[in-house]
Amino acid sequence: MGIVSCLILPHGAMTFDGNPNGGSPTTERVKVISESQRRDCNALFAACSKAAELARATSPDVIVLNTPHGMCLSRAVGVYLNARAKGNAEWNGQWTEFEVDIALDTDLSKKLLDHLLSDSVAAEGITAFTVCEMPLRWGEVIPLYFLQDFTKAGVKVVITSNPRGKMIEGLEALSKTSHLGRSMAKFLGGLDQRILYVVSCDLAHIHETDCQLPLYLPDPRWNMPPASVTALSFDLAVENWVKGVTSSAEHVKGPLKSLEEKQVKWDGAVAKEAAQWLTKAIGMKAPARTSCLIYSVTVLHHMLVAEMEKPGTSFTSHFLCRLAPTYHGMIVATFVTEK
Repeated sequence: MGIVSCLILPHGAMTFDGNPNGGSPTTERVKVISESQRRDCNALFAACSKAAELARATSPDVIVLNTPHGMCLSRAVGVYLNARAKGNAEWNGQWTEFEVDIALDTDLSKKLLDHLLSDSVAAEGITAFTVCEMPLRWGEVIPLYFLQDFTKAGVKVVITSNPRGKMIEGLEALSKTSHLGRSMAKFLGGLDQRILYVVSCDLAHIHETDCQLPLYLPDPRWNMPPASVTALSFDLAVENWVKGVTSSAEHVKGPLKSLEEKQVKWDGAVAKEAAQWLTKAIGMKAPARTSCLIYSVTVLHHMLVAEMEKPGTSFTSHFLCRLAPTYHGMIVATFVTEK
């Protein structure tokens, strides 16, 4: 059957502050954030939960998760090869109560690695601590937390990590990721299993914010660029890509947050128009450099395009929300295969 659905899920830990059943640690954190931030967290948590529901309707047999913040190699795609993986969403000493413990599909992971290598993709397998569990952190745990109904029911996971040295800049990014996206589609699209592909990512990390709480702000040691209004333009460009907006406007304008859901049928023509928004986003140097999304999403774009080259195949994109509770933006969206 191949790819039946794709999810774009955030990995900002404060998403969990919107968990209505978060317990004592969540309750204490929520007391110190603003009312606006609480509403944003509630909306993000609800959107991630709905994305999982939409994926449930496609009955996946295997989850393939891509993370930019995991066990990353410097110049190659990483494929996790341990039999199990576990960890929590710890960030700045908080959110440790959100845990996952999953089975990895080692056979499928090895087949994916062999395929990528045979298709001239720079890729390597990663094994941590021999027979012990692969350690996971926020980049894997947060999206997987919303998919626990699957993993607890026996659905195994394949995890890939982005090459650390591939922080893409410039308008060549779409072409640079084309081969990897098409190679992933060739492999996953040819499987008998029903595949749920998940991208873990966040938007621009240089939003202006009035938050003064260190827990929710970037570490000064990161030397982040200064806050910029271009962060909103970047986030809007990615939103417009999801929505398949066909406008050729030179400037990206829109609200600070977007909560109105929208469904769009994606076919080859829509994908061609939507690609312009990724090109715009890549061209916005400062926010593009700070986003952990652009590499993963351009790979996903080429996966979708390759799948739609099959006769009778299209996707329905479902935009759920885009928010920036503090300094970084987050987006939730799904793509469901239509055949």
